[in-house]
Amino acid sequence: MPDSRVGILGGTFDPIHLGHLIPAMYAIGHLALERLYLVPSAAPVHRPRHTPAPGQDRLRMCELAVRSLPRFRVCDIEVRRPEPSYTVLTLEHFRKTLGDADLFLLVGEDNLPLLPTWHRAADLPRLARLAVLPRPGPGQAPGPELRALLGQDLERTLVRVPTPLVPISATGIRRRLGAGDDVAGLVPASIAAYIHTRRLYRP
Repeated sequence: MPDSRVGILGGTFDPIHLGHLIPAMYAIGHLALERLYLVPSAAPVHRPRHTPAPGQDRLRMCELAVRSLPRFRVCDIEVRRPEPSYTVLTLEHFRKTLGDADLFLLVGEDNLPLLPTWHRAADLPRLARLAVLPRPGPGQAPGPELRALLGQDLERTLVRVPTPLVPISATGIRRRLGAGDDVAGLVPASIAAYIHTRRLYRP
């Protein structure tokens, strides 16, 4: 039997940090998820100028980060995929694998205005419901293009998850590491140790 309520959180995770994990844990509780999959991307389609750490390193960091979090899983489908990491392809994979499970795609509130521009955006609502995580700054109300995309039943297709704002960014972490600064308290200890061992994000 497939899990009945499953969350999917994609991203570059470069590196994964507490700003990813804490909202995800709140989402598990608020949405009553039985599983939440982290899906590190192979290449950031919407950030072509950014060259992430190798996919296998980012995948391994995700695995280390959730090692003691029982409802979390890590999926390597996008790291293995040779073509660009489009969210719709990942959702189709989960829909095929999990059948009638109630899927929730976790997205940051700052991504809402961009959603109608995503690859095959019209297919997203039939594959998963949107679970919106707050971001620092003013809230984003669904614009007309997003409302048209999600259809009439907006309250069902878009769910807001109340989580604390965690002002941590991967960009800031990479900047600190590049300057030789400590990142304790920003990433799990296992991730800090892995980054040190692999000498990631160093000049």
